[in-house]
Amino acid sequence: MTTVYGRTEPRLWTKPLRKLTPETSLGFEVIQFALVILGVTLYPWQKWLLIHALELREDGQYRFRRVIVLVARQNGKTTLASVLAAWWLYMDSARHPDRVPPLKFKVVGVAQNLDIAREPWNAVKMWVDPDPETAEEAELAIPALQDATAKVSDTNGKENVVARSRAHYEIRAAKNARGKPAARVLMDEMREQKTWEAWNAVSQTTKAFWSGQLWGISNAGDTDAVVLKAQRDAAIALQLSWETYVDGGLMAAEDWANSHDSSLALFDWSAPEGCALDDVDAILQANPSIGYGAITVQTVLADMPPSMEEAGYRTECLCQWVTSRAKPFVDPDDWGDLADAPTFDDDGDMIHPGSQIAPGSRRVLGISQSGDRSMSFIGVVGEREDGLKHLELIEQGSGNLWVVDYALAIREKTGVSEVAIQASGCPAADFIKPLTDKGFTVHAIAKTALLNGAGRFRDRTTGAGFRHLDQPPVNMAVANGTTKLLSKMPVWDLFESPVDVAPVAALSDALYAFEMFPPPPPEEIPPPPPQAEMVRRTDVAPSEDNLATVDF
Repeated sequence: MTTVYGRTEPRLWTKPLRKLTPETSLGFEVIQFALVILGVTLYPWQKWLLIHALELREDGQYRFRRVIVLVARQNGKTTLASVLAAWWLYMDSARHPDRVPPLKFKVVGVAQNLDIAREPWNAVKMWVDPDPETAEEAELAIPALQDATAKVSDTNGKENVVARSRAHYEIRAAKNARGKPAARVLMDEMREQKTWEAWNAVSQTTKAFWSGQLWGISNAGDTDAVVLKAQRDAAIALQLSWETYVDGGLMAAEDWANSHDSSLALFDWSAPEGCALDDVDAILQANPSIGYGAITVQTVLADMPPSMEEAGYRTECLCQWVTSRAKPFVDPDDWGDLADAPTFDDDGDMIHPGSQIAPGSRRVLGISQSGDRSMSFIGVVGEREDGLKHLELIEQGSGNLWVVDYALAIREKTGVSEVAIQASGCPAADFIKPLTDKGFTVHAIAKTALLNGAGRFRDRTTGAGFRHLDQPPVNMAVANGTTKLLSKMPVWDLFESPVDVAPVAALSDALYAFEMFPPPPPEEIPPPPPQAEMVRRTDVAPSEDNLATVDF
């Protein structure tokens, strides 16, 4: 029987600013430390992650101050965290003593409860405890690390490992997370953080350190996982911006990094939204350890319903965000059938550019904003060479202060001057006046347009009236987005939908305006003035004075 292997590369991930080598990433060093010192051979996905997550800036600091990792259960997250914590404690703590003395170098493990935080800490304790309690523990200990350890405390609530350098590793429950500054933080099972209290306390502790770093490691969450969702959404927004500017050839990587937050990383091993429960490719994408350890495709399939409920299976085994048990307004399968994304060969060269707007086509922007005003989205609709509509999310970002300037930049570059915006009952309505004042033609989605927009959008998904680029933020909104009834008609629910539907609302508004509102008339150019004619006087006698020649 042929062995199949999980995918080493995640489905969603933050791209490096330069080629990753032992000089530009400390991940290579961690891999060697695990193998030579700990006797741990990491799986390919774990090696890939360490190399990419521990990318260095030119000044020697970590590029990423926040690293968010999502992967399905039983794939080796605890082993990865244990190796990383041990390397931080005994190797990384001594790297820059002039900037961060080992005495001040603290590694903090945080989880919703102390038992979860103890799992990687217990592994480190097993490797380094200079005074193991049993013969079995003594056999598992590593003498070189025992010699480098001053003491270990296993007292409940006061667990810590102190190296002879005085660097130390302690663990806390989320409710007790507030504390002194920490150079490194491991936040396990981030999806359990259902309030901002622990994150707000812990995430600030690394700011006091040169090259501080926080890792959040988790499975996928649901609508209650507010912290994990916010970090993931922000990272995806940055990824989309990178694809637009850097992959699109508009900016160099360095220029992009200088104008965007390049300190947040996402590495997301998850199955595509809406995949079948038994889709083997999807299972391999969410379970990168398949083929290297005990987990197999068969063991994952064995957990399919009725062994587990579908929502639990998708979350635990496919690392998917199950955000709603309500039926989404648009069928995700119909939406997925309309995807026309770029494709690449094994060398990374583009084979097919994906859906594109035809040169010279009319274009309409759609702008929407999250109900809580936390995010804003700009989409565009145009026509392809084959006559089908093209839908694309072209930018998303936090807040709203950037939106008008960005729209102006789009107009300057492409000439597009039409914008569709919901005109009432939503935060985005605030954009109408400033954009109108700047000379945009604003199509107000109100009254009949508002009542028919969402339904018309769904009609087009079943009628194959458009194509899209298979973008994750829009896919998530479609797969879980719901509507509310207004005058017995469905309207995108920006406030109560289980996920943020603003990305799809922006495209829905733009599509409606493109199809139902006429474009503005072309600017009329006044005719040129008539050509001047020479007029000759015939009513002046030769004897009369000629003012042109009179000597005054």
